[in-house]
Amino acid sequence: MSHPAARTLADALVAAAAARPVRSTILVDSELQARPIPHDELLWLARQASAALLEAGLRPGDRMFLILPTGQDFLAAFFGCLLAGIVPCPLSPPLGTQSLSAFETRLAQLARALDIRGLLALPEIAEGASRELGPGFLALTPDLFQAPRDTAAGPPEVAALPDDVAFLQLTSGSTALPKGVVLPHRTVCANLRQMAIQSGFLPGDVSVSWLPLFHDMGLIAGVLLPLTYQQDLLLSTPFSFLRRPAHWLHAVHRYRGTHSTAPVFAFRQIVDRLTARDLAGLDLGSWRIAFIGAEPVHAGILEQFDRLLAPYGFAETALTPCYGMAETTLAATAKPDGERYRTRAVSRRALSAEARVADPEGPEDELVLVDCGRPLEGTHVFIVDEAGRELPEGREGEIVVRGPSVFPGYAGLAEPSRESLAAGFRTGDLGFLDQGGLFITGRRKDVIIISGENHHPAEIEWAVAGVEGVRPTRVAAFGIPDPELGTERLCVMAEPERRAGGSGAEPLDVAIRRRVREETGLLVYDVEIVPAGTIPVTTSGKIRRVRTKEIFLEILAARAAAQAETGMIQDAV
Repeated sequence: MSHPAARTLADALVAAAAARPVRSTILVDSELQARPIPHDELLWLARQASAALLEAGLRPGDRMFLILPTGQDFLAAFFGCLLAGIVPCPLSPPLGTQSLSAFETRLAQLARALDIRGLLALPEIAEGASRELGPGFLALTPDLFQAPRDTAAGPPEVAALPDDVAFLQLTSGSTALPKGVVLPHRTVCANLRQMAIQSGFLPGDVSVSWLPLFHDMGLIAGVLLPLTYQQDLLLSTPFSFLRRPAHWLHAVHRYRGTHSTAPVFAFRQIVDRLTARDLAGLDLGSWRIAFIGAEPVHAGILEQFDRLLAPYGFAETALTPCYGMAETTLAATAKPDGERYRTRAVSRRALSAEARVADPEGPEDELVLVDCGRPLEGTHVFIVDEAGRELPEGREGEIVVRGPSVFPGYAGLAEPSRESLAAGFRTGDLGFLDQGGLFITGRRKDVIIISGENHHPAEIEWAVAGVEGVRPTRVAAFGIPDPELGTERLCVMAEPERRAGGSGAEPLDVAIRRRVREETGLLVYDVEIVPAGTIPVTTSGKIRRVRTKEIFLEILAARAAAQAETGMIQDAV
């Protein structure tokens, strides 16, 4: 199939609306009740929203937060911004136990840092933004769209150019305030074309997505990709999956989904929580591409997922590990369509001590890593040492990406120079190349150095996640400097599984130490078992290790203070 590149996302919507037969975007509730929105209706809704936003006082080039749940209002507002030349910046609403007050403070910080002119949000958020940012900030709500406007026959209000900014995508914010990645139409359209080629889009394909639209994976892979290539889309809310993970598979089954994307934690949820009763009657034979990424991909999860769903028609070639980030629009590498994913067993010792790929010397030295695929068409991925010198295959170093989908800079912050981006974006991730495939080993800033050897947190966290009673997606490993030893001490923080009944043969902290020792050969200095919700994560489910380490040190400090106070009382007595 030919995969021509759209000039702009606005052009893509107009083309999708004009195509025959008209495809549909389908919103689905938790009971799989569909409400179709054909692309021509979506264009009409977007034109209504475009006119309303301009009437409200926004101007082409203004930046606007978009803080709405998955649904018609979000889609109309996002595409309405594109038609009006307004730059939307999707933002996650308050999550979990986060207070509205704390969210408003963060919102104000981001608005000032990114030079945001206004927002479109539910009333309670809009009211708080008005208080925090003052009367000059346009705080709008979806009822702005309710009055009908005579715009259906007119062209898009602003003729966007390929180099105009389409939207801002926030980074995950795993270490600090998120950055606003500037994404021009040309850059986004290039990445959409690359993904369409790599995933083998065909006429009649159907995408299924429940991912949040404020996240790049949900917005770009979940909505923009199928719309640009005029595929049917089944779009449900994140809560449909979080409440009942089986909903995802039943949606693929019922609507004969061919493409569906999710972070690693979602595949783990399927493996850990589903029973034969949940899977009864499923036929997943239509599912050709299951993109998996957003965090390190563990070989065990792929094997278990494949084994669990194979009896229901799921093909082993469907699992598609990939690698990318907001700064590369979305994907930089992916497994080609039709191939089975690949793994490589390497020596832990050679990787830790020498940053070199070698065969393991025995089971205790074995580390199994997943091939995250080859670079997408036109993208160059290579590995460099600390001095920036390119390394050959089989040597670990920092991953650098160069190509048409690499961003031009950050909004409102010191931007990388054009010269540095032309040479390639240094991702901060560590990995190596093998037979053209990219293997991820960790983050440079997260490396734990013990007795002069580098150890990657993910390796330790995977071991701990396998301990019965541990919540697999809430484990963090990090190093704490020990001046006396002259090295770092390995520490682990973990949350217990919500359903854990405490019936294990040994205490959880003892089981964690034993498992890490058996699988990695490392001694854990301290294990902290903390209540559910303590370990912070990003909107895509990645552990915020820097903040987790801060919480860990706060716990130690509070404990030391309590012990000191107890000692003083005992001395006084």
